[in-house]
Amino acid sequence: MNRVITLSRQFGSGGAEIGKKLAEELEIPFYDKHVIEQAAEKSGIAKEHFEKADERRTNSFLFSLVSAHYGGTATPVRLDDIITDDKLFIYTAETVKEMAKRPCLIVGRCADDILRDEDILRVFVYADLPERVKRICELYDLSEKAATTLIKKTDKRRANYYNFYTSRNWGEAANYDICINSARLGVEGTVQALAEFARKAI
Repeated sequence: MNRVITLSRQFGSGGAEIGKKLAEELEIPFYDKHVIEQAAEKSGIAKEHFEKADERRTNSFLFSLVSAHYGGTATPVRLDDIITDDKLFIYTAETVKEMAKRPCLIVGRCADDILRDEDILRVFVYADLPERVKRICELYDLSEKAATTLIKKTDKRRANYYNFYTSRNWGEAANYDICINSARLGVEGTVQALAEFARKAI
């Protein structure tokens, strides 16, 4: 396997698990939370900032400025000290590009758009809402109502983040090389289908 794969996913579709198993099947590195961990290490910015902003818009420049000023800072605030979502995204994008210098699978983080000029394979994993609700209920021990709310909020957050930082719409079929309903084949079946597609698409 000599190509980078980006995998976007609906919350509760099993996308991250599918991505990990697919990477193992294709014998390539798998990057999910590793992206923000490496971005934090490279930038010198605390990982907590990246985790808070991970695939979500959390603040504006003005909010960051006010937070820095009233957060116990005794000295004047310099522009370089302001940690905005945009600055965090830049470091994240740089990390994605560095990872993509070698074959790998990257989950989320707008990787499909960050690498839009590269020869990559773009995957989107989705599933029927009842199946996603069932999965989230089991994973987090939630009621159906709570799981449904969490799914909708998480997907909306991911869409807002993606739509803000890219020129595309999150989840729109034309943005990807393959969109697959994981509820149809299950996790293992989806992995095998994607592996076969990836090998043929090289």
